[in-house]
Amino acid sequence: MSDRSKRAAKAGAIAALIFLGTCALLRSRQATPLPAPPPIATPDATTTSRETRAGRTPSPSPTTPVPPVIDSVTVEKDRVCEGEENLITVRAHTSDDNDAFLHYQVGATRGSPVALRSYLDDRGRPTAHRVSVFGKNNVATSVDVPSFRVERCDAAPVAIIEHRLRPNTIAEFDFDVHLSTTISRGVDGGAGISFRPRSFGWSWGDGTRDNTAGAHATHSFASRAQDTLYAHFLVTVEVVGDDGQLLKARHAIELLNPAFEAFAYKGVVLLFAELDPRFPVLSGSGVVDQGVRLWHARPDVVTITKVTVTTRRVDRGQRAAPAYPPVSSVLGAVEIPPGRRLEFHALLDTRAEPDTLSRDYALEGHAKSGHPVRGAFSVMKPPALPSKERHEPISDPVLLAKVRMAREVLQREYVTDEDLRALEREGRFEGLEVDARGPDSPLP
Repeated sequence: MSDRSKRAAKAGAIAALIFLGTCALLRSRQATPLPAPPPIATPDATTTSRETRAGRTPSPSPTTPVPPVIDSVTVEKDRVCEGEENLITVRAHTSDDNDAFLHYQVGATRGSPVALRSYLDDRGRPTAHRVSVFGKNNVATSVDVPSFRVERCDAAPVAIIEHRLRPNTIAEFDFDVHLSTTISRGVDGGAGISFRPRSFGWSWGDGTRDNTAGAHATHSFASRAQDTLYAHFLVTVEVVGDDGQLLKARHAIELLNPAFEAFAYKGVVLLFAELDPRFPVLSGSGVVDQGVRLWHARPDVVTITKVTVTTRRVDRGQRAAPAYPPVSSVLGAVEIPPGRRLEFHALLDTRAEPDTLSRDYALEGHAKSGHPVRGAFSVMKPPALPSKERHEPISDPVLLAKVRMAREVLQREYVTDEDLRALEREGRFEGLEVDARGPDSPLP
């Protein structure tokens, strides 16, 4: 047999083996049936009167989750103008004692109650809204929002609240009020009366209040109770104008409660660690001094029994062998009572350890109830500041112009995104002139 024939025979044998192996694999996959998908709960169909009440929930099979029962959907106003808020409040319960897992969606907004805004289409028909209530495993019941009248009215001032989670926080938010300040046009068709805000009164929905002179505020929900899967808050702002006119806006916020989730699904008590400052700061002596606040949401005492410290090195994130220092030497104590916080400092000397990127702390312990306790935090070396040799150029000429102005206003060589947002809120960028030289022009 020639060499060519031998190679052809060998290739044919290999191809046959591959074919047989593929057939065997396919037969094995066909012999092992795929698991059936979980059953899908069908929402109840209920009435859509002003006070909506659901009927009896049918008895489910043992493998079917029990959908929630919607007790009522109430509407604040029978008649509103386009864009005007109408508060929708939903009440529901579960028939299997899982009320702690309930959460809601009204229209496109998560939460209850929710301030809805409705508009008319080209045919004069109002926006249709639907309510969904979710239970454990996200089984849901849905109904329509009871109807109310939406009318076209004269222009009026409108306030809208927006929120944003602050970076490196557990639940601290920035809130901004956006105003359309024209009340109405004059009879002669001229410009309308201008609404000039004088003060802002905030109600956070957790029993606390604040007053600000401007349209910006910050608030933390980190200390909220975590005895349900979700927490719901209705944030309200009352804007007082120069002429005494009052303008009101409401904003629903739904927050997942990680402490409840960890305890309900894993039986673990979660430790929260909040850093102060929020980002690592390198001192002139090369030390990162990171303040740490440690707490939990359980009603009994938590004892920390072990701290594992892992150091990450510059060389591709390589980890050194973990260390196990005494708990009190790191935290200053070993117990955290309910409703109390441990406050301490963790240090990283970047000059003594120039190749260290971060030091990670893993905490273990147990609650008085016997449940395991887990938590973690890190002390990090801040990244090197940008320089002419090491940076990513700004390609947006408008952003570049804002950075230039922010540096001049703040008298700082470096500015952050939060600096730009603060100056934006103050109106400092109004009338900003964009440099015609483009994004490649050097910063001063």
